Amino acid sequence: MTTPEIKTVLLAGGSGLIGSRLKEHLESKNYRVLNFTRKGADPTKGLYHWDPEKKVIDEAAIKQADILINLAGTSIADGRWTARQKRKIVNSRIFATELLTQTLLSTPNKITTVINASAIGIYGQTDNRIIREDNYPANDFLGLTCKRWEDAAANFKKSEKRLVIFRIGLVLSEDGGFLKPLLKALSFGIAPVFGNGEQYQSWIHIDDLCKMINKAIINDKIEGIYNAVGPCPLSNFNFMKLLVQLKEGNQLIIKIPGFVMKLIMGEMSALVLDGTRASSKKFEETGFTFTYPQASHALRNILDKH
Repeated sequence: MTTPEIKTVLLAGGSGLIGSRLKEHLESKNYRVLNFTRKGADPTKGLYHWDPEKKVIDEAAIKQADILINLAGTSIADGRWTARQKRKIVNSRIFATELLTQTLLSTPNKITTVINASAIGIYGQTDNRIIREDNYPANDFLGLTCKRWEDAAANFKKSEKRLVIFRIGLVLSEDGGFLKPLLKALSFGIAPVFGNGEQYQSWIHIDDLCKMINKAIINDKIEGIYNAVGPCPLSNFNFMKLLVQLKEGNQLIIKIPGFVMKLIMGEMSALVLDGTRASSKKFEETGFTFTYPQASHALRNILDKH
């Protein structure tokens, strides 16, 4: 009986919230995982140097990989969206993606599949309409940024790779991300609801996101754009109400008016005031089943670890 060949996955942007958990998940499935890093490169530990702004990349990593996963990009929640920060958000995604697409065209490699991140921010504020992948991008900062990112990723097809783009929702994790500031507020006895609280939050448990990515690696019929969200999005108000119930606390639900959030956060307030009711149906049609289909399941799992 022959031993199955161990596949090598190369992660770009693998040091962030998603990449760190994804590395653990893939290694538990017997993949070999390599990482691109700007600092502390050490090929003996699977860490290879790159610097997208300077167009520097260690081709040795590309030559070893079977699958490339591109998660690279500055967090959209790292600070106020000044003109400088906006350039950083856009350039970190475009420069990284362009460097990878160009390297795959110019360097001999055995990569068959590329998985590229995007975000449901591409849709903008969509009220309570159910949004599928063929919906038009919004004409705002996040919408235009995601569109440019996906257009850059489309160039992977020039090197005849199977391309999967995941439009990722709000990631629920015990290690940070969207949930961290909410739990901090709850610890002070406050459950903040933003604006009218009716905006939909399309969330996904980080382990389900890792499962989705693994399924996209394994199933070569999966191609194109998919919403990486759970099947049951909630309004901001209902999400906070559920969080308070699960914490079994007496936190006070306080509505913070939209104009106050705009004063505090500027244009970045779109992150909490705009909502998208994104559908997971297209990926479910591939045969995928969620471990955490309900927000109560996902949040209970995370809160149990705190």
